[in-house]
Amino acid sequence: MKETTFNLVDLFAGAGGLSIGFTQTGRFNVIGAVEINDAAKETFIYNHGNNRDIILSVDNSGRSDITQMDFNSFNFEADKTVVVGGPPCQGFSNANRQKNYLISGNNQLVKEYVRAIRDIKPIAFLMENVKSMNSSVHKFFVTKSDTNNLNDFSSEKHLDQISSQTKESLYTTDFITLLETENIALNNVASKFVDIKDVPKPIVEDPQLIIRLRTIESRYNKSGSVLLKTNKEKQEVSKIIELLKERVNGDADINCMLNEAIVSLQLLIKDPTSYNEQKSYSMDFVEYNRFLTRCQELQDEKIDCDKFIFENEEKYIVKIQVKSYNVVEYLTSVFEYYGYKVDSRVLDASKFGVPQRRKRFMMLGVRKTRQSIILPQKLTNKIFTVKDAIEDLEEIKPQHELESYCSSNYENHQIQSDLIKYYRKNIDETLLFNHVNTKSTELVKARFKHILEKGGKNFHSLPEELKKSYQDASRTQNTVYLRLNYDEPSPTVINVRKSMWQHPSKARALSIREAARLQSFPDNFEFMGRKDEQYQQVGNAVPPLLAKAVAEQMLKYLDSMTNQKDSC
Repeated sequence: MKETTFNLVDLFAGAGGLSIGFTQTGRFNVIGAVEINDAAKETFIYNHGNNRDIILSVDNSGRSDITQMDFNSFNFEADKTVVVGGPPCQGFSNANRQKNYLISGNNQLVKEYVRAIRDIKPIAFLMENVKSMNSSVHKFFVTKSDTNNLNDFSSEKHLDQISSQTKESLYTTDFITLLETENIALNNVASKFVDIKDVPKPIVEDPQLIIRLRTIESRYNKSGSVLLKTNKEKQEVSKIIELLKERVNGDADINCMLNEAIVSLQLLIKDPTSYNEQKSYSMDFVEYNRFLTRCQELQDEKIDCDKFIFENEEKYIVKIQVKSYNVVEYLTSVFEYYGYKVDSRVLDASKFGVPQRRKRFMMLGVRKTRQSIILPQKLTNKIFTVKDAIEDLEEIKPQHELESYCSSNYENHQIQSDLIKYYRKNIDETLLFNHVNTKSTELVKARFKHILEKGGKNFHSLPEELKKSYQDASRTQNTVYLRLNYDEPSPTVINVRKSMWQHPSKARALSIREAARLQSFPDNFEFMGRKDEQYQQVGNAVPPLLAKAVAEQMLKYLDSMTNQKDSC
């Protein structure tokens, strides 16, 4: 019996890790991808026969922006189409660990993925994301209902509709802290606002100026002194002063706070010594602006809010009552409402032939099936290591320049592990693409050399004289200057250039190709763009071998449905 081939649409495709894994089964034909990043888009196009039409765009404009895309206009054949994708979710990542919820954007791109599934109606889908997406602390917020919005995915009306069969509400009462201060004057200012509609716009909205304020705040809190080091910093503070002057009017308490901030910041520019001799920097304005910003986010995102709540215990706290709901519970409910059987869990890539302990959240959905859907737990008991992945490249020196890169440089044919055979399949025996790294400075070379010779593990293995360029070395993460261990799988691959990852047995940085190998990309897959863009694409990707394992599990359900249909 001839096996059915399915069409594949890859959303938030990046370089194409999911697509590569699915096509490795021989059962999927990529017919479209959505990717807004230019470098990643070029990589995807290059590795799909240089077919520029494979990138879906808005009204043939060339803009592959999912938020503006009408999926109904593509006329995909629903029962033969599979959708995959990993919507970026800053609110769910560990990088956002200091605030376990994200107001701004309310993780809109996840909802764009939901919209795509609703409109395309694929026979099956796979959604991939960071492992923490499955955590109970991550949530969406209920928004105000808009009867004219056909893409309303977060109002009470929508949530009640998709959970009507279970009769269990998806959302619950929650609170967002907008201000937490020990300063009674600041609390008195915030107390003037009864309703969120009364709150004015933030005084400082420019992201660069906000960063400058945070830097001043951080420096003062850490050392009790602040010094503006460059003319750019002084110019940014001058801009903040002008913005403050524009808002001095009306309420006397607010004027007093803003005038204090103006005088203090002027002193910081003209006489830093006198500024630092003050008992404390007037942080009232910084906290006030943060309060205004959070209130603005709530309004911009149309979050359904109640009145402010003021608490006075150890600190003065301003909260607002909202409604929130768990992301995974929502996704399960909405996809079941659309007719899918769904399973979701966190998968460890190392259990599927990937030489990396990378844990990712996966949600698999299949339409028109009566079977319970179960994601695979593991493919193999064999755990591949860094040595399995890159030992054959050990003596091939990475090049530094993309423009003059010579790809005919693969020399080691003696090492023939199962993983190396996989990487080297369907490529000329002399070719090696993307074996490029950054040319290191003398200081970086000294760090690599010391870590290697002393058997160190990371940045914290360095002596103090080699740490001096870091502003706060004690807070540097353990993944910085990480020297990989040949005898273990790699930790989660990120942008290894930014983190300065080191080869296990050489005093040098990992190459793009070595990082790609750790992600299980075959050697015939080429990355496009600048070096930093290529490194980023590798770090953002889904490991193809993990994607392949899930694709094969999906095919079991799709084939079972086909066989049942044929037997009728």
